[in-house]
Amino acid sequence: MEGTIRLLQQLSDVPIERWTEAELRRAHDMLSDASPWLNSQGVSLHHQVIDELKGRERSPTLET
Repeated sequence: MEGTIRLLQQLSDVPIERWTEAELRRAHDMLSDASPWLNSQGVSLHHQVIDELKGRERSPTLET
């Protein structure tokens, strides 16, 4: 599935730590655009996405 960005519906049962960088960025963009209309669950998901992106920036994974 490398190179494929899954939809939010497909990611709902996947731990956020297993989302790809591209999936996190896409979710962040979509949730940012929809932010005026998000309910508390949407706001919570957006915060989780932001926290995960920030965490990955602080501690990049080592790939060989």
